[in-house]
Amino acid sequence: MNLKLGVLLVLISYSVLAQKKNCEELYKQTFTKQQLEQDIAFIKDKIINAHINPYTEISKSEFENKYEDIRKSLKNGMTQKDFYYAAKPLIVTLNDEHSSMSDFCITDSIKKSMKVLPLKFKYENDKMILTENYSESKLNIGDELISLNNLPISEVLQTCAQTIPGAKEERISTVVDKFWIVINKFCYFFTDNYNLKFKSGLQTIVKSISLEQLRANASRSSSNKIEAVKPIDYKKIQDYAYLTVSTFDDRSTFTMTEWKTKFDSIFSQIKNDKATKLIIDVRNNSGGNSAIGNLLINYFSDKPYQTYQGKWKKSEEYADYLKANNKESAEYNKIKNGDYYMIRSRLVKPDKNPLRFTGKTYVVVGKRTFSSAMMFSVMVLDNKLAEVVGEIPDKGHPNHFGELINFQTPNTKLDFTFGVKEWIRPAGSTFPNKLIPTKIIDLNSKNEEQIVEQL
Repeated sequence: MNLKLGVLLVLISYSVLAQKKNCEELYKQTFTKQQLEQDIAFIKDKIINAHINPYTEISKSEFENKYEDIRKSLKNGMTQKDFYYAAKPLIVTLNDEHSSMSDFCITDSIKKSMKVLPLKFKYENDKMILTENYSESKLNIGDELISLNNLPISEVLQTCAQTIPGAKEERISTVVDKFWIVINKFCYFFTDNYNLKFKSGLQTIVKSISLEQLRANASRSSSNKIEAVKPIDYKKIQDYAYLTVSTFDDRSTFTMTEWKTKFDSIFSQIKNDKATKLIIDVRNNSGGNSAIGNLLINYFSDKPYQTYQGKWKKSEEYADYLKANNKESAEYNKIKNGDYYMIRSRLVKPDKNPLRFTGKTYVVVGKRTFSSAMMFSVMVLDNKLAEVVGEIPDKGHPNHFGELINFQTPNTKLDFTFGVKEWIRPAGSTFPNKLIPTKIIDLNSKNEEQIVEQL
């Protein structure tokens, strides 16, 4: 279980540092109807101006109707929290797996007294399965939850999914992953006891507990030890060189120059170890900078390959962002606002690399492979640069929105973010829009040695 149990964990929040300072004041502050109307109009304008395609889940007329319904619901005296719940549906319906809206502020005293459901579940084959129990109730791990407070669990999940931004078909699994906090903070608002009924026939009351108690219970669990994850790690197993790359981040880990130095060092060691096969494990890689994946390809393949293609929405907002970050593009600036800059697929011819591995290569993907790690794996798969094996990722799509831009509402100070680009894999538009390995292998709880044995 993820031990970072702050209530801002339900979705990726880009405003934590910005809001903490004034959160106590913002929680109690009320706003005029005019201020709230200004903020919802701000959200709408930014979406229409900058989002690559805001009408993939609902039509333009439906979007306008939703906006009008929200605007008409606004009243004098609403708080940031009130506005958050009113405005969030406009972000949810973007159908953008990178979109989000920051959580509303809560005071320290409320946060300290907040109670949550001390259980964790996973969504598997359309079933909600108990995986962790931090309550005092005796429950069976692996049992399927079928009702909550006499409501069918399917109904509960469908209702809660309406509060979750991201790709439509992934919202229910996201709800299940964060059910311990979603059920009391984002839908139904249950804060006391939970009447749970399981498929085994067990029906019991589970008491809610405080966040502090949940942390304490979780820390006592021997199954909950968390080891520091290395961005990159290498070991030799039998005649395999096993390279685990857990992130493509170039901000909080290594710079691009340092990533190249790491790859040089490791592939030099692989050559000295005389390994005959290579495994690149990105099953837990949630992405970062796609350029790191492109760099990695040059260490195991000399075959020319096609890159992603796509299009880029021109907006004054993103042009200003590029200028402020010294990333201005003359070609982008020439385009009329609202039009698209087409990103052509390029044929990349790898440079000579004396450290390049020349034996059989596998790329291992898993349920948590996401974003630029998925793009790396898809380019390898579509161009047949190596054999892609493992499991279909739970979240994310090869063809997706990306390149994020972030805004903050002028009055209520809520951050929201979404994509300004659309990326299309080298193979084009495929169905289903999933990363499907050439060989499916079970990775559940398997270590490196066991994966080598499977291969």
